[in-house]
Amino acid sequence: MIETSCISEEFGREQRQLVYSGQGYTTNINVPPPELDTIRSAIKEQWLYRIQIADPSVVSKISKNNIDISKYHLVSADLDHAAMWSKTTRVLPISFFNWFKKSVFCNTLKDVFGLFQISDEENVGWPNIYWRLVRPNEPSDIGPMHRDAWFWQLNNNFPLPDFPFHRVKVWIPIYVEPGANGLLVEPFSQKRTDIRWNGEERHGINKPVLLMNDDELKPILAQTIPGQAVVFNDLLLHGGAVNKGELSRVSLEFTMLLKNS
Repeated sequence: MIETSCISEEFGREQRQLVYSGQGYTTNINVPPPELDTIRSAIKEQWLYRIQIADPSVVSKISKNNIDISKYHLVSADLDHAAMWSKTTRVLPISFFNWFKKSVFCNTLKDVFGLFQISDEENVGWPNIYWRLVRPNEPSDIGPMHRDAWFWQLNNNFPLPDFPFHRVKVWIPIYVEPGANGLLVEPFSQKRTDIRWNGEERHGINKPVLLMNDDELKPILAQTIPGQAVVFNDLLLHGGAVNKGELSRVSLEFTMLLKNS
């Protein structure tokens, strides 16, 4: 793993090869610890703000019992979890993006993949860098296996850049228990041509539905520690793993729109 944007041309070439023509993803680019702390603080602030709006007494309980976001499941029963955590409520503010675009991690991505924009699928008016909460043993908190490319095929209202582009996804574990939770990926699945799926409208957006049995898929759990990003091809099959740990999993993600060379 690398913690600086001063990377070699060979390293960049190796990571691009993994994402585009190799296994479909890399876990060799990580967020430096000070930047991980900043990300955690930004997520915590938004998390507490949303809970304060929903029920101030829960914020008091969090403060009194020193509960951080990784222990969110201890108070989630006091909230309407499904109603309050739509994707738009989890998009970090533009002030965070303005910090992020100057970060070492962001500049490392540019060094490896070239100049990019971050997509705004939710049409909030700024790049969508958003987080996700996955409580222990709550299958409803995770998304099924899918390709991100399918969302773009199904929804023609996603804002597009004014240049020819391709997409690469970035997923970052913020709080994760290695081996117990994280992201499922199927290596090399970006090359598969036998994937069956269709789309349906759910929660105001067209979403893909995989039409395959479990025995037709071969996902593995990406073995990552906090801050160790999974950067992957948008044709790679992936999905959330049911959280078998003791803490709530928190992750951050966004889509890079890269200029075609």
